[in-house]
Amino acid sequence: MPRTYRSPVRERAAASTRTAILDAAEALFAEQGYSRVTIGRIAQEAGVAQGTVYASFGSKTALIRGLTERAAEDGSIGAALAAIDEASDGRAIVDLSVRSTGDLVRRHGRFMAVLVGNAAVDPVIGETFEGTERLLRERFRRIVERLDAVGALRPGLTTTRATDVLTYYLGPESWLRLRGLGWGWPACQDWLRREVLFALCDIGDGDA
Repeated sequence: MPRTYRSPVRERAAASTRTAILDAAEALFAEQGYSRVTIGRIAQEAGVAQGTVYASFGSKTALIRGLTERAAEDGSIGAALAAIDEASDGRAIVDLSVRSTGDLVRRHGRFMAVLVGNAAVDPVIGETFEGTERLLRERFRRIVERLDAVGALRPGLTTTRATDVLTYYLGPESWLRLRGLGWGWPACQDWLRREVLFALCDIGDGDA
C-alpha cells in the first residue's frame, strides 16, 4: 500500500496540536486529579474538538504515556550525561547530576507528581511509573560508574548500592517532597548536592 504523504505544514500542525493536548492534560491532571479529568475537558482546555484528542491519543492512559515519552525525550538529558562522561572529578559529576535532574523536575514536575501520586491506585499509571523508574536507575547507574571511573566513589560502596543512594536523593519524589515543604529550587539543589557528595564521595562542599 502506498505511503500517505503529509506535507511539512500538516506535520507541524499535527505536532502543535499534540503539544497543546499534552500541555492541557498535564495541567488538568495536576490541578484536578487524574481520575476527575475527562477527555472532553482536556479538549476544551486545548482548544480542539474532543474527537481530535481521541484521534491523536485514543485515551487518558495514552496521554499518560505521551507525557512520559515527552519527559524521557527531553534533550537536556543526553547533553547532561555527555557532560558527566567528560567530567574528571567527583564534585563536578555530582554538581552536573544535581543541576540536570533539578532542571528536569522543574520542567516536568507537574506530570511527575501525577505519576507519583497515582502509581499505587491506577494499574496503567503504576506500570508507566515502574518503567520510568527503571530508565531513571539506568541513568543514575551510568553516573555512578563515572564516579567510580574517576576514583571518586566512596570505598566499599557497590555500584548497585550507590545507584540506590542516588535514586533516593535525586529521584523526582525527593525534589517534589522538598518543594512541597516550601523549599525554593536553589535550596533544594544546594542541600541535595551536599548530601550526595557526602553519601557517595565522602566529601562535603567545603572539602578540598
